[in-house]
Amino acid sequence: MPVTLDAVLARPELQLRLVWGDGAARARPWGWVHSSDLVDPAPFLSPGDALLTTGTQWASDDDIAPWVARLAVAGVPAVGFGTEVIRDGTPDALAEACAAHGIALLEVPYRTPFIAVARAVADLDAEERYARVRWTLETQRAIAVAALKPGGLGAVVAELGRRIGAAAGIVRSEVGSGGPTSVLGDEPPAAVLDEAYGMLRAGRRAARTVDGWSLQTVGAATALTGVLAVGPGSVHDDAERAVITSVVALAGLAGIADRDAHAASAADTAARLAALQSAVREALVASEPSPLLVAEQPDPSDPAALVQPLLEHDAATGDELVETLGTWLRCDAVAEAAALRLGIHRHTVRARLRRAAELLDRDLDAFPARAEVWAALQAVGRL
Repeated sequence: MPVTLDAVLARPELQLRLVWGDGAARARPWGWVHSSDLVDPAPFLSPGDALLTTGTQWASDDDIAPWVARLAVAGVPAVGFGTEVIRDGTPDALAEACAAHGIALLEVPYRTPFIAVARAVADLDAEERYARVRWTLETQRAIAVAALKPGGLGAVVAELGRRIGAAAGIVRSEVGSGGPTSVLGDEPPAAVLDEAYGMLRAGRRAARTVDGWSLQTVGAATALTGVLAVGPGSVHDDAERAVITSVVALAGLAGIADRDAHAASAADTAARLAALQSAVREALVASEPSPLLVAEQPDPSDPAALVQPLLEHDAATGDELVETLGTWLRCDAVAEAAALRLGIHRHTVRARLRRAAELLDRDLDAFPARAEVWAALQAVGRL
């Protein structure tokens, strides 16, 4: 979530006091914080920039209302007034003007420098960005593991909906006996369904928004396999869009694999699972920042077979590669954290990881490979 007034007020070291702010004003996002005593700072501000001032620019209180009006046009969410510089308290005229324009007003005591407020907002923004990056990685990992389950695409859609806190479903084109009106996951309202069917009939890749639902076609332009529908209520930020994009790619490949496998033999469930697993690996590689090659599994229908070389190596040497690899994955692939948990030196952790990568024939720096190994360790009960 973006930085808001409540998050800034919650920093006790700043000792800020809220002078005015209704629910809407308190919820407005802050992009940054500036300080200025210009008569008209609006040309130097962007929407979402909070402003700190000491009021030296006002010849009288009559200058305050026009000053606040210009800030409102610029999209300023909040004003912080520094007291005890030229005034002992916050001017009533400033409180009235801010309330009239829906701009939150807080009081900054003399002992709190403006730079401390700006630094606090920067820290809050950095914490939020880091949290969203972690959320993206954890969600992609969970979706990758879900895709390797027998439920396949259905498990992926369910996991997506759970992670983003909104309804999610795939409106599918004709696949086997499913028919043109089949929906995998949460079924959208009738108007949204009609739009999805129209997108499928048009046969072109497209994205739409209908009644708060986001629709995006799945599959290649020449062979659409469905439409991913995501309901209202999610965050819709860059982190979520990255996850949804990877699910669209995954669902498109999985849909093609599912259709081809059904045409070959509806009863051949093992072959369909192998095709889906192959699609998972291809989609995850495509979502990486740079293309990486992923070697074939020894047996695509048995994820546990992937780590069998490690189990055999540990049994013969006692090197504990499996325990080290599992701990490293649980520590978000941070060698220092894994070393601390295992009680060994970080160089030992890295040496074991290099040996494990050689035995697995996998690039463990790549997220798809880590997701694959995660699923395999779970399959053998070692994670």
